[in-house]
Amino acid sequence: MPDNETETKIIEIENFKLENGRTLKNVQIAYETAGTLNPEKNNAILIFHALSGSAHITGLNKNFKNKFWQDDCHTGWWDSFVGPKKIIDTEKHFVICQNVLGGCYGTTGPSSINPRTGKEYGKTFPEISVGDMARLQKLTLEKIGINELNAIIGASLGGYIAQEYIMQFGYSVKKAAIVASSSKTSALNKLHGLEQILAIENDPQFFSGNYYGQGKPHKGLMLARMIAHKSYVDIDTIINRAKEETILPDDYFYNYRLMHHIESYMFHQGKKFVKRFDANTYLLITKAIQHFDIAKKYGNGSLEKAFAKSNATNPEYLIASINSDVCFYPEEQKAMVQALEKAGKTPQYFTVDSDKGHDSFLLEQEKYGFLKEFLES
Repeated sequence: MPDNETETKIIEIENFKLENGRTLKNVQIAYETAGTLNPEKNNAILIFHALSGSAHITGLNKNFKNKFWQDDCHTGWWDSFVGPKKIIDTEKHFVICQNVLGGCYGTTGPSSINPRTGKEYGKTFPEISVGDMARLQKLTLEKIGINELNAIIGASLGGYIAQEYIMQFGYSVKKAAIVASSSKTSALNKLHGLEQILAIENDPQFFSGNYYGQGKPHKGLMLARMIAHKSYVDIDTIINRAKEETILPDDYFYNYRLMHHIESYMFHQGKKFVKRFDANTYLLITKAIQHFDIAKKYGNGSLEKAFAKSNATNPEYLIASINSDVCFYPEEQKAMVQALEKAGKTPQYFTVDSDKGHDSFLLEQEKYGFLKEFLES
């Protein structure tokens, strides 16, 4: 358990125009920092979290006033990676992490109060894009006085946001590390996304997204999480963890009585998750993920052309795969590397040998020494 207390800070952007033309008023952004910004302001690293993450990246934060802040949230989600003398050394780097636009951990999202109505946004919150997420983070940095970054780092959804940040603001980035991600959402992940969307929207307690104060679409969100979770963790790891599960008398999902340990394991993963996350936020971010495609947006269908457009800015790239990842398969990162090379860049490429699956980037800091070398070279 970390002993260094951290604090979530909030700043506000008065008007934020989305890619779809809509404007959000009085957008609040939650962020945390670790380390010290040097006098030259050139040691900053911006880290993007994954779908269910928060701004709380390292240390201990028990006191954040947020209705979704559970015990599971108190320790920073990348605490084993970020801190003094760790992979991302806060004795050398100034680290910033922000809760993404649409989030439920302090940044304005569907569960936030709409200043125009005094009630939660709910279904009135507009659709957003990954590009919107990146642009809001840039505005936040500028507001706290940071105009250039030594590096950006993103894994999973964070890797999506990192690529959007490069496409829009690559001129201000020296290095970019993208781990266990892709340059577009695969057909398989789109199907997984569709299943999760339908699970939530068909929950009787969803009420078209206006469930605040009258219902909790917990079963839909539980099912969505279970659909996703099986691609986050290697199946053998799930089987081994499930051996320790006890099937309780009230372990029912709708009318189905759980019968196997592996069912109980997935059920309890979903049950824990619904206490710490908002269903509307889950939907909003999942829908943004469904449309993500860097080649289509910036290269007229060619990933090589998209990356070539950032040649003038020329950030150094590191791309990493996890060999047991079935959420973002290694072939997806290799495609990125090939496109970068064709675009005239020389990315570093690493494969992490792991039996933990996609979640390796959260669990096995001892296997990511290459990231430390990349940042400090």
